[in-house]
Formats: sequence, structure tokens, C-alpha cells
Amino acid sequence: MRKQFSARPLAALPLAAVASLLAGGCLLAGCTGSGASSPSGASSSGAGASSPAAGAGSSPGSVPGTPAPATTAPPAPGSAAAVLAGALAALKSGHSVHVDITNEGPQGTTTFSDESTTNGGRQLITTSGGGHVTILYIAGTAYVTGNSAGLVGFMGLSAAEAARVADRWVSVRPGQSLGQNAFSDIADGITLSSVASEVQVDSPLTLTAPTVADGQRVVGVRGSAPAGQQTPGAARVTFDVTASGTPLPVLYTASAAGGYQTRIAFSHWGETVSLTAPPDALPATSTEPPILA
Repeated sequence: MRKQFSARPLAALPLAAVASLLAGGCLLAGCTGSGASSPSGASSSGAGASSPAAGAGSSPGSVPGTPAPATTAPPAPGSAAAVLAGALAALKSGHSVHVDITNEGPQGTTTFSDESTTNGGRQLITTSGGGHVTILYIAGTAYVTGNSAGLVGFMGLSAAEAARVADRWVSVRPGQSLGQNAFSDIADGITLSSVASEVQVDSPLTLTAPTVADGQRVVGVRGSAPAGQQTPGAARVTFDVTASGTPLPVLYTASAAGGYQTRIAFSHWGETVSLTAPPDALPATSTEPPILA
């Protein structure tokens, strides 16, 4: 599930828009609920500057009159852009990581406790209204369970739908949906590369002086939240990464006007994550009897 800023109520949000900043808000893109985002997709926003190729003429073999393809200049070593790019690359290739997320907003608080791997993971979600939801992403299938408060308030199910499947596992595959959320919305924000797409920092980027965060010596990359995250105001973010060696992500914080705050902490790199598909999961779409359309 993606985690992003949003000023809209949680129950009205598609899952891709729910998360990092609100009790149903959005921190970790495209808050549309159309299923357009990929569970393993990762954006490179802020990691490097893209510039047009020198010269407007056609290159050999190109269609006359068309501009040459744009090239991406590598960030200068030691620059904020280089540190950010290195941290995102380390996250995508990290084998596994534990991620703790706290999102605060006017409507309450949502916490996430995630175990993310290259191809799957586990996400435990708790809302300040007493809602609980667990999502497993295994072998291309998402499995969801939760209490009625979580299924209604966070997943957008009707009270009748939630009562039928509360505390039972429901499997959701590509092309299916659960409540107001398409499969891609549900599975998004769980794998390593998908998490990396949710901790982007947009220009202008600056580096902080070395400091200590969560007991580790870090350097921070500061900037703004990407516009696609639909922040309710101008959101400022700081991405703290280890100050020596490979720049491993340590802490990502964001804040915006109106009391929106998010905190994403990374720990337990490379540990084994055991994931088992529930054997008795109900299908998200079924004809006899219909479970959830």
C-alpha cells in the first residue's frame, strides 16, 4: 500500500493514495485508484538532472526533424543528488529491510510495520480509530485480512462487505479489486523498489551537516516532496542516510501545513523474511457466492 500525503478522508481514498502522512493519507504517487501504479515500480525523481542533448539536429539513423533523445547527466560525486541516488540504489538492492512508518494528520494517525523484500513482503497497518489490516504480497498475489474498522476505514469496504470477510484472508490478483482498491494499489509500497519510489526528494536538493539519527551517524538530503504525491501544502522532506560507506537509508521525514507529519525508519537490513500464503483465502472476485467485486 502506498503512503502519501493527502487532504482527503481516508475512506474516500483509493489504496494507492493511502499512507505515509495521514490516517489514511498518502506519503508513499498517483492517488487515482485506477491501478496504474506498479507494485514494483520505482521513480527516479530527484536522483539526477535530465538535460536535452546538445544540438537540435538529427543524428544518423533518426527521423529527420525529430530532436535527439535526451540524456541524463550523472550527479556530481558527493553532491546531494549523488547521495540520494546512492541511497535509493542501496534500498532497491538491499535483499530485505524492516520499515516503520508513522503518519499523522488532522484525521488521526496510521502506522505501518513492513517487511520488504525484492519480490514481496508483509505490511501491518494500524489506525488510530482501532482499525487493523495485514497485507501479504507473495508470488504476484496480494492477501488481505483485517478487522471491520480497518476494512471499512482503511480499505474502503462497505460495512456489509467488511462483516462478511472480517478476520478472514482475501486473495487479490491482477485485474481484481477489493473495496475501492485495485490489485496494483494494494500491492504497491511493499517491495523494495516500490518503497524506493515512495521516499523521493525533489529539487532543489541540499545536504545537511553530519548528525545522529536513530543512533546512527547520518547525512541528510533535504528538498521538497514530489508534486505527484498530492501534498496538502508545500511539504518539506529530509532523507537521512548513513554518513560513511554505502549510503543506506536510515530515516525519511516529511511535514506539511495543517499538521501533516510522516516518519519512515529503516532497520534490520538483509534479514530473512518468511512469507507463507494463507491456504484458505477467499477470492476477491467469485461467482458462487460473490465475495467482493
